[in-house]
Order: sequence, then structure tokens, then C-alpha cells
Amino acid sequence: MQCFQEQLEPSSEFQSVEIRDDGLYSSTCNKGHTTLTVVQQQKFEILFEFGAMALLDGYPREAITSIAASLERFYEFYITVTCMKHNIELVNLEKTWKHVSAQSERQFGGYLFTYLVDHQGSEPPVIDNDKPNLLDTSRGNTKNWKEFRNAVVHKGYIPSVNDTLAYGNIVYHHLYDLIKDLKDRSGNFVQKATFHHIARAHEAANGKVVSTMILPTIINLEQKPLESLEKALDTLKCRHRHIMHM
Repeated sequence: MQCFQEQLEPSSEFQSVEIRDDGLYSSTCNKGHTTLTVVQQQKFEILFEFGAMALLDGYPREAITSIAASLERFYEFYITVTCMKHNIELVNLEKTWKHVSAQSERQFGGYLFTYLVDHQGSEPPVIDNDKPNLLDTSRGNTKNWKEFRNAVVHKGYIPSVNDTLAYGNIVYHHLYDLIKDLKDRSGNFVQKATFHHIARAHEAANGKVVSTMILPTIINLEQKPLESLEKALDTLKCRHRHIMHM
């Protein structure tokens, strides 16, 4: 950004960085300008992208662990946005979250009742008991999402690519259904949660110039879903080929 301000054009340099948990990246160009870049994507968007990349690279088990983590972090985002909507101060939300931060089942319960309150008593959508149609496996012998996730995450089960795609599609469509609902009912607060995420970078800047980067992730608050996870993976392949030729 400082190069752009001084030269009226952006720097053409590229730097490779390691993905960080906080989404904040510090870089210095060859002119000595240091910039702090914040990735606008929420953690659930990044985690699902990890899952997609793992699947493309031939690691279906790692894909499912990242996709499952993405879903859990989306529930946290859902709770945050809905609490903002109901005028809960973020400092109080963060203090309360500490009581459930290490227990995913309690976090899931938080999502259920947050949805219930925001929808005036309507039952929240849940995919724990959803089953895909698998080749060569009868419906009665097919694990539901919760059983499949637990087998992969906790029991070391190594799924096939086809099974990973089938279960990944359940999560993919579930996430986008909830994103649409959240944006339709609480769009201003989705934006507010995003602004809060970006504002953390300014707090951590310590005088550095801050820029924002938006990534074209498969799960994305700013995009509509494609027909299937397979179609979304095709777009990811195209992006990778483009990057490799830059």
C-alpha cells in the first residue's frame, strides 16, 4: 500500500507466507515498506479451503478433519453474529465463550439455542443424522454424518475419496444454507462481525500500514454456492493452475 501511495501503482512483488491462525500477515517489500495484511475470510472459510486442498492433494482423511473443524467454527460465527444482533456486548460474549471454548458439544448446543431464539422457536437445521447415497453401500449400513466424522476424527478411519466427497457435500450445502439464512435475517451483523475481524489488524499494527485481502475460498460469505462440492473443487483446480503460471 505504501508503494501504491508513493508510486501510484502497486508493487509487483509476491511473497510466500505460512498460513497463520490469526489471519494477520506482515511483509516487507524491496523498498523497505512493511505492510500488515489481514485476510478478510473467517476461520471457517479458511478451514474448509484446507479440506478442499487436502482432498485435491489426495488426503481424504485430512480433508474431513478440516471440513468438520470448519463446521464447528461456523457455529461459533453464527453465535457471534446472532449475539451482536441481540445487542450482546462482544466483551461479554468472549467471556462467556471461554466456558465452552474447549468443548465442541457445548458449542453445538449454543448454536442450537441461538438459532431457536432468533427464529422464534423454529427447530434449527442439523446434519448429524444425514446420510449420503454411497455406491455399493446399502442405506442401512451407511453412517450418518456424525458417525462418519467421529470415525475419521477419533478412530483413525481412512475414508475413500468418493465417500469424502459425498459427506463433504452434506456439509457444503448445510453451510451455504445457514449462510444464506444468516445474511437474509442478520446481514448487517454479518458485516459488523467482518469489520470487527478486520479491526483487530489495526489494533495489532503498531504503526504499520494495514491492507485487506479477500480470498476466493470455496465457502465464502460473499459468494453463492455452486451446484456441488465437485464443481467447487473444479474452480479451485483452475485457481491453482493460474497461480502456478503467474
